[in-house]
Amino acid sequence: MTITERERRLGLHLPVEVSGVDTAGAAFAESTRSLNISARGIAFECRHHLAIGTRVGLEIALPPALRPHFGGHDVYAVRAAVCRLEEVDAQDIHRVGARFLAATES
Repeated sequence: MTITERERRLGLHLPVEVSGVDTAGAAFAESTRSLNISARGIAFECRHHLAIGTRVGLEIALPPALRPHFGGHDVYAVRAAVCRLEEVDAQDIHRVGARFLAATES
């Protein structure tokens, strides 16, 4: 895929519930927000240490304007795989890029 073929990312700051297992093997659930989102994935901030390839559960709160695109649901529940990590300077926050795998029931 070339850069020109990359899909458009929308800078939407939506509430997101993230759950999974961190690098220490501890289960976690965290409330955060999206930084951007596309049809194939999402970027969000997370306080937990994750590894590339980690599977996480996401529940993304949808504003009314987006709900018709998601069957009228107010939450998009999806499994995702971490594919990019970036540490935020001098903070215990990580920017996480994750690829959507499969929708789940919220």
